[in-house]
This record gives sequence, C-alpha cells and structure tokens, in this order.
Amino acid sequence: MSIKESKGNMYSFITHQWNPVRGKCPYNCSYCYVGRWGNAQKSLYIDRKDLKSPLGAGRFIFICSGCDIFHSDVPRDWITDVRNQTLQYPDNKYLWHTKNPQRLVELIEPGPADVACVTIESNIGYEKISMASVPFERAMYLRKWEGRKMITVEPILDFDLDVFIDLILSCKPDQVNIGADSGRNRLPEPTLWKIEQLVYALEINSITVHQKKNLNRLILV
Repeated sequence: MSIKESKGNMYSFITHQWNPVRGKCPYNCSYCYVGRWGNAQKSLYIDRKDLKSPLGAGRFIFICSGCDIFHSDVPRDWITDVRNQTLQYPDNKYLWHTKNPQRLVELIEPGPADVACVTIESNIGYEKISMASVPFERAMYLRKWEGRKMITVEPILDFDLDVFIDLILSCKPDQVNIGADSGRNRLPEPTLWKIEQLVYALEINSITVHQKKNLNRLILV
C-alpha cells in the first residue's frame, strides 16, 4: 500500500493518505470504522517498502489515517523514519492526527508544512468508549504545539457547553472539524441547540469550523 488519493468522508480538504505504519490501533475506540479493515486487526508494523514511497508535491497528506502513529506502542524510530521521509518532500502539507499529543509534541518539530490535529470528542471523559487519555490531558499537550493546530470533534459526544467551549478555545486551533458517529453506535450525543451554540462560539472567535456531511444526521432534525 503506497500513498493514495483520499476518498470517503474523513476530511474533504485532505488530498492523499499515506499509511506506512499499520495494524490494530491500541486505543480500541468503540466507534472506530477502521476496525472493520482486515489489516487493521494485525499487530502494529511498519512497511519499509511503503516508507520509501515518493510523496510528491502540492498535496495535503494525512499521515497514518488507519492508526495513531503517536500511540505509546509505536516505536520511536518508526516515527522518526516517517518524519524523515516527509522532510524530503517539503512542498506538501502533512496532517499529524493523534489522541496522544504529548508524544507528537515530543517527537515532531513543527514546520510550515505540518498541521497537528487532535481528536477531542467532548470535555467529558466517557468510560468504555476509548482507551485514549482524557480530553483535558489531550488539550494540555496540544497547547504546547507551536505550529498550526486543528481539533476534531468526531464523533461529537454530549458535552458541557461552556466548559467544552473554553477547553477548545484554550488550545487556539486554526480550525475545528465537527462530525457525528457514522456507525450509529448509540453514543451519548448532544442536542441540536448545543451543536449550534458550539459552532457559533467558535466562529465568533475567528476559528474556521468544518462541518462534516455526517453531522447532518444531528442538525437536520
């Protein structure tokens, strides 16, 4: 599997995906669609052939869209090897997407091509939904990233409105992506009013809000 054009509904602004590190994501999020992929059930591994893929130019590349490259189970040298390959192609933009921004901040020196994106589904740390760190911890480390930042609120879970707004604003993201649970996993979801208030609060603070198509299930009611 080499670099490929991005298809599906993950992010409309992403042009390509590159997955040199693959396998079962240890976070084991209950809502994750990747678990349905055959190779996603294997142990984590790095594809050395794929690692040498030419990454081209003028692309916005999602790094390791099938698992979290910054999970503590991923060896540090794998991350370094992936990073070194991106540095050979500086005319792209790279999306470093994670639920472990502590490791992102420790291992990646941000440049103009790099965008850190952290998933924060709510201010509430729901049990049995994900083995990732709690939202406040993720936000704490995202604040330390000195480059461009995004937050992804997907699947959006029910939240405490004022607390969640303050949590997101404290990270100073350039963009917030909001999406719903596409898999209909019976997760606790916010009301339409809460979603509207969240979007309004972000936009009046000059944050770009990208509403994904799957959010229509919650807002077109």
